[in-house]
This record gives sequence, structure tokens and C-alpha cells, in this order.
Amino acid sequence: MKTLLPVLLLLIGASTSAFAYDSGIAIQTEDRTGILVTVNGKLYNKQPGKVVRVRSAPGLFHLEVKVLNPWNKQWYIVRKDVRVEKGFEFQYKVVFINKLKPEIKEVKKYPIYSKYFLNPILYNRHPVT
Repeated sequence: MKTLLPVLLLLIGASTSAFAYDSGIAIQTEDRTGILVTVNGKLYNKQPGKVVRVRSAPGLFHLEVKVLNPWNKQWYIVRKDVRVEKGFEFQYKVVFINKLKPEIKEVKKYPIYSKYFLNPILYNRHPVT
């Protein structure tokens, strides 16, 4: 009985950690531009990049993307509230309209079994508090 309790706790802990990240958000920009992505107040990339992927639990997220406009070389901040469903990775793209103010638009929705979601190197993970 004494050896069964630690094994049972280990199995429960492993099963809950497997379901911690059920969804994802991918944000990309046009060529030649860099972005800094903040999700719910956490900065996910310190160096401006072209694609940022975030694995998370499903729910409502407040995206804030700081993007460099390739035409006038100015930084813009774009905000959008995004609802993420369980089992999908949502792909968003920053699009410049009339070469001025950018917008975040949803491009595609991939199931979690896609090649993007199964590669853990593609995602930035922060510890869950």
C-alpha cells in the first residue's frame, strides 16, 4: 500500500501535465518585418522575429503585437482579443492596410495533430503559476 500511493500520485501528475497545453496561437508577419508578441502581459520573444508560436490552455487571450512597418520603418502596436478553442492551433497574420495601420487577421485553424503542433521546438513555453 505504501508503494502504491507514490505511483498513483506520479500517474495523476503526469496525466494533468499532458493536458496543460491543449491549444496554440501562431502569429506571423509579412516578409522583411519583425514583431514582438505579448500575450496576457508576458513578452514571448525578446528578439524581433517573423513567426511566434505560443502553446497554451484554451481561453480568452489579449494579444499585443509590436510590428515594424516595412514601408515607413515605424513601430506600431496592434491589440486584439482572441478566443482559443481546445484542440486547435489558431494562425494569425499581421497585415498592413494601405501601407499604414496594421491589423491582425485570422488565417487558418489547425487541429492539434498537425505537424506544427507536435513539434515542441516551435513553441515558447512559460511556466504555469
